[in-house]
Amino acid sequence: MDVATIKGVIDRLTARGLTETSADPEDGRRLLVSLTRAGQQMAEKAAPNALAITKETLAPLRCEGAGDLGPLLSKLR
Repeated sequence: MDVATIKGVIDRLTARGLTETSADPEDGRRLLVSLTRAGQQMAEKAAPNALAITKETLAPLRCEGAGDLGPLLSKLR
């Protein structure tokens, strides 16, 4: 996601009470984003479903070397 999209997502999550922002004490140009208690509860509730969807999505890739996909995708960040 680009910066503008991320800001919009965080703004909407904050408006719903799921995230909060604070100034980074080490770099005043940055904001730190953290989950509120409600956000943490929602994430914990959604995680099993998200993992199931990921497994289903990646199921066709089950072959030799498929375990390398996660680390390879991480390099794209």
